[in-house]
Amino acid sequence: MAEELGTEPAHRPSALDIAAQWAQLPAEHLAVALAALDPQLAREHELRMQAERARERAELERLQSERVEQQRAHRRHVLGISAALTVALATLGASLYFGTHDHPVLAVTFFGPTLLALVKIFALQRSDPDDMKHVAAAAKRAASAVPPPPP
Repeated sequence: MAEELGTEPAHRPSALDIAAQWAQLPAEHLAVALAALDPQLAREHELRMQAERARERAELERLQSERVEQQRAHRRHVLGISAALTVALATLGASLYFGTHDHPVLAVTFFGPTLLALVKIFALQRSDPDDMKHVAAAAKRAASAVPPPPP
C-alpha cells in the first residue's frame, strides 16, 4: 500500500539478509535456504549489471555528444577565421583600389576601423557598441580631410 501511495518504499530484504535469518535454523533448513538463495543472488547480480550497463551507455552518449559539440565549435571557429581573412583581404583590396583611383574617402572608409570592426565580428564573433562609433568617426575625419572638388 505504501508503494502505491508514494510514501515510504517497502524494504525488500536482500539475499544476504535472508541467508542470515536462515543461518539460525538447523543444517537441513540451511541447505534449502542456500538452494533458494542462489536464484535470488543471480537476479540481484543481473539487476546490478543492467544498471551498470545503462550508466556506462549514458556516460558514453554524453561523451559522444560533447565530442560532436566540440567538433561543431571548431568548425565554426575555423569558418569565422576564414571569413575574417576573406573580409580583411577584400577590404584591404578595396582600400587599395579606391586609394589609387582618387577616392580617398572610400579608401579610408574601407581601411582602419571598418576593417578592424569587420574582422573582429568574424574572428572573435562579437562586436562592441563602440566599434560603429569608431567607424563613423573615421569616415567623418576622412570626409573632412579631402579637399572639395574644383568648380
